[in-house]
Amino acid sequence: MTTSEQPDLMSPAARETAYDTYAALRDTNPVSRVRMPTGQDVWLVTGYDECTSFLTDYHRFKTSPTVMPEGMEAPALPEAVVRLLGGSMGSVDPPEHTRQRRLVQQAFTPQYVERLRPGVQQITDQLVDGLLEREGRTFDLVEDFAVPLPLTVMSDMLGIPRADRDRFRLWSELLLSLDPTSAQSAPQGMSPAEVMAEIEEFVRYLDALIQRKRAEPGDDLISGMALAEADGERMSDDELLKMVALLVVGGLGTTQHLIGNMVLALFRNPEQLQLLRDKPELAPGAVEEMLRYHGPIEISFPRFAAEDTEIGGVPISRGEMVIGVLAAADRDPGRYPEPDRLDIERTANRHLAFGRGAHMCLGAPLARVEGQVAITTLLARMPDLRPAESLDETPWRPGLTLRGLTALTVEF
Repeated sequence: MTTSEQPDLMSPAARETAYDTYAALRDTNPVSRVRMPTGQDVWLVTGYDECTSFLTDYHRFKTSPTVMPEGMEAPALPEAVVRLLGGSMGSVDPPEHTRQRRLVQQAFTPQYVERLRPGVQQITDQLVDGLLEREGRTFDLVEDFAVPLPLTVMSDMLGIPRADRDRFRLWSELLLSLDPTSAQSAPQGMSPAEVMAEIEEFVRYLDALIQRKRAEPGDDLISGMALAEADGERMSDDELLKMVALLVVGGLGTTQHLIGNMVLALFRNPEQLQLLRDKPELAPGAVEEMLRYHGPIEISFPRFAAEDTEIGGVPISRGEMVIGVLAAADRDPGRYPEPDRLDIERTANRHLAFGRGAHMCLGAPLARVEGQVAITTLLARMPDLRPAESLDETPWRPGLTLRGLTALTVEF
């Protein structure tokens, strides 16, 4: 496909039919050249094997744009955004990425995440208690459940004081709105200048919080990361700031959209919904299948060809941008029998929903715990949970980075 043959990826209608669009790209050419809403020409990798090869090859494909051809420059970013996200673990390559990840993993271990499960359950139960006690039996699953659950878990995990949590939610939403694949306007009616002013305030807030945690460590992840040491080295304040921002961006939107997507997928597949109600012990495998079938991370971080190379026989020139479409790869019929069918008992489900390789999502274990607790608790405590409106026109968030709903009205 040439860049003149543009698939519609961004319109509201296209968001609903994205899997059909990706299937057409994958069937025609699993490595396709398209133009993004920002005007950049990129290679979209939609085949499972091609995407896996791309994601795990750090010699030929770099996250840093330093390999761009002469005359091409990365877009300039505001200073506050650079401080938060520029040079973070998600945007550097090994060995620097390896060094940073090793330090983070000293504190953010799978065992640490599993210890959070009782707290996640308690937060989930409190949210459901509040919904059951409200007048009426209708609520917005996204606003009233899928957003506050990971926000509260993340706030507790990072040690954000309760008095600061309304501001923390605003800052989190503003960070999530900085989606380079979307031409959307600033959220909540805010001007771009107002957004930047809030992000600058967030930087100042995190700077002060990090200093407090270093001076008086607590039983929270920021304190743990501040104290983590590998080969006699600790994270700098700047690295810790970027890591907190990365956890916010990766941990909140991912789980929020995972929960919404899971419930929508089950509503649209009532036999699978009933199966999970009857057999809640299937929840871990069901979450994995719903990650494959309708995951919250639609595309990978962009990478750049470090040399003239190829993917799946398609030539890629040095410096060209490449993006793996995780949502498309996970529905590749060459990898999965009946990939467009939701099957919560599916086995051998080695999906790409959290990426693959060194940059695989650090927060994947936490998202899994939150997803398992959320879906089992909802179905157990609201056995008649059902859509309150037609599912024919569900509102999708703009942009390609995350795939999820902006609202889902349900009743019980």
